[in-house]
Amino acid sequence: MNLQVALLCSSIIFAQTKEFTLKEAINIALQNNHQSKISKVALEIANAQYNQALSANYPAINAMVVGQRLKEDVVFQQRGEFALSPEMVGLFSQLSGGAVSITTTPANIDTTALGRDTVKGSLNLLYPLFTGGKISSVIEQAKLNKLLAMNTIKRNDLTVVYDIKKYFYGYVLTNELYEIAKSTLDRMNYVSDLTKQFYESGSSLNVKKTDYLSIQVTVALIESIVAKIEANRFMVKSALANAMGLAWDSEINPKYTNNELLPPEYSLSKLVQDAYKTNSDIRKMDIALKISKEQIKEQKAGHYPSVALMGELSHTYNSYEFGYLSDDKENSWNVGFAAEIPLFDGFKTTNMVNEKKLEKKKLYLLQDMLKEGVALQIKNELNNALLGFKQIQTLKKAKKLARDSRELNIRGYQIDAITPQKVIESQYIESYVKADYLKYVHDYLLSLAKIDNLIGKEVK
Repeated sequence: MNLQVALLCSSIIFAQTKEFTLKEAINIALQNNHQSKISKVALEIANAQYNQALSANYPAINAMVVGQRLKEDVVFQQRGEFALSPEMVGLFSQLSGGAVSITTTPANIDTTALGRDTVKGSLNLLYPLFTGGKISSVIEQAKLNKLLAMNTIKRNDLTVVYDIKKYFYGYVLTNELYEIAKSTLDRMNYVSDLTKQFYESGSSLNVKKTDYLSIQVTVALIESIVAKIEANRFMVKSALANAMGLAWDSEINPKYTNNELLPPEYSLSKLVQDAYKTNSDIRKMDIALKISKEQIKEQKAGHYPSVALMGELSHTYNSYEFGYLSDDKENSWNVGFAAEIPLFDGFKTTNMVNEKKLEKKKLYLLQDMLKEGVALQIKNELNNALLGFKQIQTLKKAKKLARDSRELNIRGYQIDAITPQKVIESQYIESYVKADYLKYVHDYLLSLAKIDNLIGKEVK
């Protein structure tokens, strides 16, 4: 019954443990990465802003309804006299038999011109005909901002890929070091038991009490090292799970499958040229320079006139059927244009153009510094990879020699032909060589990952 419970618990634990390769870990991290999700939303925002900018190419048509009530009707008042025409003066003279000569008539008029209630509905149109290139430059800037958002997504993805490789290789290193330390501890426990037998039986000419105590101290030190490496392995595994976006209590089991290390047969000049084209930071500077160019164009538009077409179609209702808004004047339309011509603004536009030109010059200088920095980093990582690969090949041979030496010393110690110090030394040398080999493998793989990150894509 207890055996069945144990098997059931072990099967549940195994089912909850996620086993994956490096490629699978990268895919999971890219799906779960919160920063990438934020960047994708930023791209949607940039796309919406681009569509907003495109609206400047179309006419603006607005409908408006205005209703108002005045305190009272608008009354038209006129005071004075009208001068009569010569024909009217002659007519009045004939009617009066020449007795009266009238040349003017009173013009004291009080009449309703507009009722107190008015409702006006209108359809207005405004269409820019010429803005000096301002609209086209604003649209182009919005388009380039979309490219910036896309570049940010790519940059975040590259960072995720590099982080996963760093933690994945770190886990592989600590896990292998843990296995080496455990194996060394097991062998030293065997040596300790063998030394104890030699010492207690008194049959060995090489083993003394001090040797036995020295081996006990060595075993204790190795046990401490095993515990430290195990703690580091747990921390790196937790960091990897976190970078993948997994839950805090997720159990993972990374599997490194690429055991064949290929030499870094890269051309430095080719890598640098590729980086100039695809590095996300350099690409960002390229886009920023294009935006700066459009900003200069936008500011230069202030030197040119702006011309717009205007039109209005309206219908007006007034509570007074005569006056200003009689039936035949209720419907109205007009078409015209407006031109704004800049004459003098205190050199404001000129200085704004100069400011944008200086900002563009600054961006060029920053881009040159960035390119130089990226090239130096690639050169450094490629040199590290080349040197690391040579060390890996050398240590691969040294591992075999150290293992043969350790096995030979153990066999010699078993027949009391080797001193304990020689046995301990051979154990240390083998462990050191294996650990050094793993360290160079880790650094080599990390250098390749850094090169991929600097280039902006995986280098085959």
